[in-house]
Amino acid sequence: MNTRWFAIPIAAALLATACGGDDKADPATNDGGQTAAPAGNAANCPVEALASASGPVEINMWYAFQGVAAQGLDQMAADYNASQSKVVIKVSNQGNYEEQLTKYKTALAAPDTLPALMTAEDTQTRFLLDSKSIVTAEDCLAADPDAKDLYADLVPAVEAAYTVDGQLLPVGFGVSNPVLYFNRTQFTTAGLNPEQPPATLAELRSAAEKLKAAAIPGLEEPLVLKMDSWFIEHWVTGEKTELVDQDNGRAGPPSEALIDSPEVAEVTAWIKGMIDDELLKAVRSNDDISAYLAVATQSGAMLIETSAAITTIDAAIAGTLDASILPQAAGLPLEDLEFGTLDAGVAAMPGVKAAGKGQIGGNAWYIAKKSPEQIAAAWDFIKFANSKDAQVKWTSRSGYLPSHQQAAEDPALQSEWTSSRKGGWLKTAYASILSLDPEFTGPLIGAYPAFRTEARSALDAIAFEGADPTARFAEAKTKVDTAFAEYAKNPGQ
Repeated sequence: MNTRWFAIPIAAALLATACGGDDKADPATNDGGQTAAPAGNAANCPVEALASASGPVEINMWYAFQGVAAQGLDQMAADYNASQSKVVIKVSNQGNYEEQLTKYKTALAAPDTLPALMTAEDTQTRFLLDSKSIVTAEDCLAADPDAKDLYADLVPAVEAAYTVDGQLLPVGFGVSNPVLYFNRTQFTTAGLNPEQPPATLAELRSAAEKLKAAAIPGLEEPLVLKMDSWFIEHWVTGEKTELVDQDNGRAGPPSEALIDSPEVAEVTAWIKGMIDDELLKAVRSNDDISAYLAVATQSGAMLIETSAAITTIDAAIAGTLDASILPQAAGLPLEDLEFGTLDAGVAAMPGVKAAGKGQIGGNAWYIAKKSPEQIAAAWDFIKFANSKDAQVKWTSRSGYLPSHQQAAEDPALQSEWTSSRKGGWLKTAYASILSLDPEFTGPLIGAYPAFRTEARSALDAIAFEGADPTARFAEAKTKVDTAFAEYAKNPGQ
């Protein structure tokens, strides 16, 4: 089978959906543990302006994902536009999250060019709040009391991750988290039970050792892992360990990265040991192909990656992958792909001590400060987007996990989750979201890009230069602390 044609387009699509973790919150209290002041300023969300608009209000929504996720949002917008006549929403792809953020920062200097809505990576929460350019969900709930139940059924960890100082900030969500993809056939050959995949780092190493010892033809390093900060963050957050000071960025802007902690040292030492023993194929942090290529060609048996890839991977295995699912693969001989012999499984991401522990990933949707009519129009669309029917369709179409519990409990989605391979995989990933601790969902960082850049650089040095994990992360900490100091001078810029 022509696995290379499979891996390259798949990897390009998955890049746009991979993402990291963010915040920790208690929506009932402020950072000092006192009862929070009433959240939301109704004046920021003039919902009544839509009723007095002279004609249909046109708004733009930016997004930064590809394939089935983009297809799902396009369809949601089309459904909304067909359901009413007061608003016309146009959605447009802005590239990846970094490219979109750069465009947004440029638009801040000319607010008329800001989109009415944007799907931002979860790591951008603090920056968007600091930019003073967003209208929060709490603002609109204060202005529209009839919508008070709109977010009443949010998954607890989702609500906590995006609640800051008692305010729910974003108005919509595309939730994902890391999962373990594994080759069930190779597991069986190595004497492993594919119904009991590894749940901890120790078990992951043990499984890799057995796979290596089985001398399976074509299998090289059993575990494939991109050197991405996201995975370190999940493992450390899963141990309820702070990654930055100031109560993980909750009590105030962080000034110090805590990536020289014993918990980070334990995880990075585990990675280096796996590499040294040829049990782990490390992929450079800027390489968006090799990890998927290794598993597609079955030279790797296990891969930790985003749950947002589930729908696309399932389509490739089923032989239904085409340009409508993967637009950037247009022109490639997708009809020639044959993956009927690839028996893949999905499990919760193994943790330090237990599987499925970490933080919320994916993207969150924000309303920007625009004209009263555009803000009101954006809010009208958001009320539609958060309805149970729209959320069920969004989950089914996009590959993102439910943020609303009513959507997850809907009979149509439950039927899909129990009757198909893709559905079963999504159900497994959703169970991990439910297992996250809403009291500890990850750091709140304004200069998150710098944090990620230095952590990735350190991981690359450990994997490909033989650097000492403790020394290299101490060096990264110094650079991140400097970036924090620079951000503090002009937050939100």
